[in-house]
Amino acid sequence: MPRKKQFKLIEDEGETIEVIPSGKIKCLITGKLRKDTPEERVRQDVARSLVEEYGYNKDDIDIEFPIKMGRARKRIDIVIFEKESEHKQENIYVIVEVKTENIKPSDKREGIEQLKSYVAACINTQFTLWVGSERLAFKVAEEKGKRKLEEIPDIPKRGETTIPKPTRGSLVPAVNLKQVFKRVHNYIYANQGFQKDKAFEELLKLIFIKVYDEQYSPSLQFYILPGEDISKVRERLNKLFKKVQTRYKYIFKGNEIIELNDTVLKYSISELQRFSLVDTETDVKGEAYEEIVGPNLRGDRGEFFTPRNVCNMTTEMLFFLIPEDRLTSPGGMKILDPAVGTGGFLIAGVQKIKQLFLNREFKYDQLRDLVRDVANTNFYGIDFNPFLVKVAQMNMVMHGDGSANIMHANSLEDPTNWNSEAKEKIKFGEFDLVVTNPPFGTKAVIDNPDILSQFELTTFGATLPRTALPPEQLFIERCLDFLKPGGYLGIVLPDSILSNPGLKWIREWILQKAYIIASIDLPVETFEPHTGTQTSILILKKKTPEQQKLQEDYQMFMAIPEKVGHDRRGNPIYKTTPDGEIELDENGNPIIEDYLPAVANAFKEWLRRKGMV
Repeated sequence: MPRKKQFKLIEDEGETIEVIPSGKIKCLITGKLRKDTPEERVRQDVARSLVEEYGYNKDDIDIEFPIKMGRARKRIDIVIFEKESEHKQENIYVIVEVKTENIKPSDKREGIEQLKSYVAACINTQFTLWVGSERLAFKVAEEKGKRKLEEIPDIPKRGETTIPKPTRGSLVPAVNLKQVFKRVHNYIYANQGFQKDKAFEELLKLIFIKVYDEQYSPSLQFYILPGEDISKVRERLNKLFKKVQTRYKYIFKGNEIIELNDTVLKYSISELQRFSLVDTETDVKGEAYEEIVGPNLRGDRGEFFTPRNVCNMTTEMLFFLIPEDRLTSPGGMKILDPAVGTGGFLIAGVQKIKQLFLNREFKYDQLRDLVRDVANTNFYGIDFNPFLVKVAQMNMVMHGDGSANIMHANSLEDPTNWNSEAKEKIKFGEFDLVVTNPPFGTKAVIDNPDILSQFELTTFGATLPRTALPPEQLFIERCLDFLKPGGYLGIVLPDSILSNPGLKWIREWILQKAYIIASIDLPVETFEPHTGTQTSILILKKKTPEQQKLQEDYQMFMAIPEKVGHDRRGNPIYKTTPDGEIELDENGNPIIEDYLPAVANAFKEWLRRKGMV
């Protein structure tokens, strides 16, 4: 007899762990196993949203609930029943129809017609929700004895019968912000007639306005109510955008306006208004942001996201080397990413600072102000790509600020050629920490004599000056230029620098200029599917001129993590039992198989044992 596939509890060193078979997904509502399909994942995401964002009780929700329609029987994807009522057709309060995001427009029309037929059969239903390529909410209304659907900005939360004006207390962290951003971006692209980069810029404006509204408005202004005149909504947003332009004049030009038409603006606001972008978890915001930024990156220039777990591990290791009182003091330390990209390393740093303040149990306003003050004085970034500068600035705004210190400049260029702001804020020998993932994985080299002439690496160990070098090699020297003596560098590098016999000279130069504190040999999957370059992370401590003259023996930390949470295609990999069953956390979510947090903890313990902190 075949074994019945179901999740079970196992004992692992005294800890109870829940596991499920591969190819299955645990239903949030029923607790039962369902086949893991794209549509099922969307259904579970929507169910989670209804519980965590709208406050509906799991006991009042059912999945694939059967109803009678004349002589036929149909199953509705998700139904919400009247509060604490029996699960009967006549008690259905909200009907939700779910599709995958890549459905055809005709399927959307058919889906809405399907909702109408469900409403006709479920006489007490008050609201419906259709989720697919778009997210559309409807209120059931009566007209001449017939029931019809009236589009509204959203369905009400539990205990409400309409959509009230939002307050800070009513906003909730998003559970799947990636899909929200993607839907809004695609809606702008499809209905405004903009190219995708222009659609991204318009979404960026709305995100800025939303974050500003949450942080600074006495009462929230970013909303649309059922039946509200869109002109009044636009007036509110235009006023907010003027304030955004004043505060972030280094990001937005004074003549920029919100260019979305009424229909697109209405939809976009309705999608974003119920969330707190400020309070949404960092990883959720990061994933969402990457979803809309990704198509604008150029892999041929080495532009791709540094995985968040790599950013978190590296930052955790570096920050442990700095006393906490300096980390949390405005001006107590300075950190720079000279190839900032989308800001991943700096965001990880800001979140670490935020966690340190949370441990001290500050109130919300105090926490916000403290994080902002530290970010504005201690965090800096440079990038050669003006688009990425804007992306990183927005990312910093969403995570607490420091955006004013993200500047457009070429880190490898002679700093005397930078713009005046960059020259004023970024100087050699002034940073305590430098952390970066320089461009690599391309065939591009730096062969500009004006740039090469600045670097010792062009002549070190060479009979004749080198006429071309890969950018990542030059970045090693430039990063050390930015550091104070005794400062620390965390840098992602191709393994060729550490192992290629022909590059022994650069390793000798590194050993002359810095102590190697740690070397982390990352799995090949780390940066895939973007690039298959084998990489390592080096943690270096810049030597003083006196230390450079010494021959010293010392120990270094080394680690070779085997797994980083995803495979070569970028798909997540989960922790499994010896039987191949997926382990679940206390919330019923699969546990990612990621060794990088353990590496960071091992490094900190190693430093303690060595008396280095």
